[in-house]
Amino acid sequence: MVGKLAIHGGEKAVSIETSEKLALRPNWPIVGDEEIEEVVKAMRRVDITAPAGGGVVAEFEEAFAKYVGVKYCITTNSCCSATHIALGAFGVGPGDEVIVSPYTWGQTVAPIIHQNAIPVYADIDPKTYNLDPESVARRITESTKAIVVVHIYGHPADMDPLMEVAEEHDLKVVEDCAQANGAVYHGRRVGSLGHMASFSIGDGKNMVGGEGGMILTDDEELYERAMFVGMHPARSEGVVKKPELRKYIDSLIPTYRIHPLAAAIAKVQLKHLDEWNLWRRRHANRLSRGLKDLPGVDPVFVARGCEHVYHMYSPTYRTEELGGLPRDRFLDALRAEGVSAGAYVRMPIYLRPRHQDRFYYGKGCPWDCPFARRKVVYRKGDCPVAEERCEKTELNIGSTGWYGPQFRDLIDMYLEAFRKVVEHADELR
Repeated sequence: MVGKLAIHGGEKAVSIETSEKLALRPNWPIVGDEEIEEVVKAMRRVDITAPAGGGVVAEFEEAFAKYVGVKYCITTNSCCSATHIALGAFGVGPGDEVIVSPYTWGQTVAPIIHQNAIPVYADIDPKTYNLDPESVARRITESTKAIVVVHIYGHPADMDPLMEVAEEHDLKVVEDCAQANGAVYHGRRVGSLGHMASFSIGDGKNMVGGEGGMILTDDEELYERAMFVGMHPARSEGVVKKPELRKYIDSLIPTYRIHPLAAAIAKVQLKHLDEWNLWRRRHANRLSRGLKDLPGVDPVFVARGCEHVYHMYSPTYRTEELGGLPRDRFLDALRAEGVSAGAYVRMPIYLRPRHQDRFYYGKGCPWDCPFARRKVVYRKGDCPVAEERCEKTELNIGSTGWYGPQFRDLIDMYLEAFRKVVEHADELR
């Protein structure tokens, strides 16, 4: 048996201080001389206010659109605002229903409510944790207007059947790619698969700009509509061509534009994204190989034809294989060993107080909006797969910073920590 658990006074398995490697802990984000030089260049050419676009903002938009493989990219101040723009461009409004995953960060859902539309939750696939196309199909009603698809943790959702469902019912699809910069689904990058897509370059993402996001599309009309939903009228004036849309160009909008210096940082970061993602995959695969035969933990599943980019490494906890050891007790022991481990979602969004108490705009909206065609109620048991993952099986390990060969030692220490905790499961229980 391995040594005494750190939670009971033993030595930590992740012994950074005794490692010969420098900077073994992931230091993220990486900001080097090139990013600094690009920011200085933008400042010197007074490229720091861009209500009409142009400059470094346009340069990054062009580069990112080309990278993903679409025609149009509009930078924003966050992924949440990008999703909000997409729903506005789709025409989602009061009384409409939007199908979305309950297993995500809340800002995936907030834009739906901000449009005074009603979120309807479909269950997730037990292996990828992304939307289950069959569950989506069962949730469609006459009020359904759109689907928000999340590529959670950086694993692509199963987009082909999801798009088939959308096409059959004439629904629009926005991909939430906040955690999936660079992920690939059957040869195509995420963000090129739906009608529109939102991205993040905010804190902790696989590439950063400080804060910011992007909205992407191949559809010219959606591109123009996106402009007058959330961009300064000075920019809309230069882009929107259709007369029926131009008449609505106005300042009566939220202004969601990016700070140009964030675009300058992200423009440089994009050059390194594929290399950083490659290292994340290598380290994640090393961790998966080590966990494969260990009871109590299922390694991360990667579907055929998909390239995971591991914004987080999220294995599955099997309490029954460790005699009923509670997940939180397992996590406490892992963290004591020095592993950056936790649980991310913890509670499906529809079971949280803001949904259960209808607390958003103070008068029950959007659920009690007079335009709603039916009463949507959220109950325990609505999405059993998501609920079980949140309550029992979710594990998460921070992996954004696994960008170079020096982190092999860290992965091996993590594996030693897992083995140590598993071998002491009886004692912990």
